[in-house]
Amino acid sequence: MNIGPYSFPVAPLILLVSIGIALWVARKATHGGPAAETTILYSVVTGLLVSRLAFVGQYLPAYRGDVLKMLDFRDLGFEPVPGAVAGAMVLLVLLAKRRHVRRAAMLAVFAGCASWGLATAFADTGGPAAFLPAVTVLDMNGNLQPLAHNDGKPLVVNLWASWCGPCRAEMPVLAEAQRDFTQVDIAFINQGESEAAVNDFVAEHGLVLHNLARDPNLAVARAVGAKAFPTTLFYDQNGKLLAMHLGPFSRATFEQALETLYPKTAPGAVH
Repeated sequence: MNIGPYSFPVAPLILLVSIGIALWVARKATHGGPAAETTILYSVVTGLLVSRLAFVGQYLPAYRGDVLKMLDFRDLGFEPVPGAVAGAMVLLVLLAKRRHVRRAAMLAVFAGCASWGLATAFADTGGPAAFLPAVTVLDMNGNLQPLAHNDGKPLVVNLWASWCGPCRAEMPVLAEAQRDFTQVDIAFINQGESEAAVNDFVAEHGLVLHNLARDPNLAVARAVGAKAFPTTLFYDQNGKLLAMHLGPFSRATFEQALETLYPKTAPGAVH
C-alpha cells in the first residue's frame, strides 16, 4: 500500500490505469496482438498474487486464520517489491519463449511504467502541507472539545457514521487498535448523527471506544475535504497531515499504516 498525503485509493487507481495502458499498447503495437497482451497480463497477475501473498505472510497474525479475509484484495494490502520481482521474472521467461512479441511487450512495459511514474509524480505534487483543522466537536456529554488532546502523541482521526456499512465493518478493527496501540491517539468523530444514535450503535456492537465524539454539523468533514465515509486521517505529533485514507481498513492494513507512518512509536506495538 502506498501512503501519502492523499487518499489511499489514488495509488491503486493509477496502477490500474497504467496496466490498462500497457495492455492496450501491447495489443496495438506492431507484431503484438493477443500474444503480447497475454504476456503482459500473465506477468501482472503473477506480480499481484505474489505481492498479496507477501503482505498476508507479513501480517498473518492479523488475519487470525480467516482465509476469506486473506483472499480479499479490497483491503489493498500488497507488498510491491516481491510482486515486482515475480512479475519481472515471469515476463523474462515468457519473452524468452515468445520472441515474436518482444518488441510489443517491451513497448507496453515502457508505456505502463512511464504512465505510472508520471501520474504518481503528479499526484505527489500538492499544495502546502495540511494541518489539523481548528474546529471543535462534542464529547458524549455534549461539551465542546478540540480534536487534539495536545498530549504530544500523533493523532488518527476516523470520520464515520452508523448508517455507513464500511464504517460498521472497520469499527471493531479500529477499536482493537486503539486498545493495543497506545503510542498514538485514535479519535472517533461521528458525522451528523444524534447522541442517541451513536450510543445505540456502540452498545449494539459492544464496542469500547475512547476519544469518541460527535460532529453534528460535519464541520470536520468540510474542513478536511472528506466526501465520503469512512475517512481516516493520520497526523503527526505537531498536527501535520501525513495521510488521508478513504474506505475501510482491515486489521492488517491498519497495522501497516501505523507502522509506516509512525515507525518510531510502532515497533511490535500492534502485533
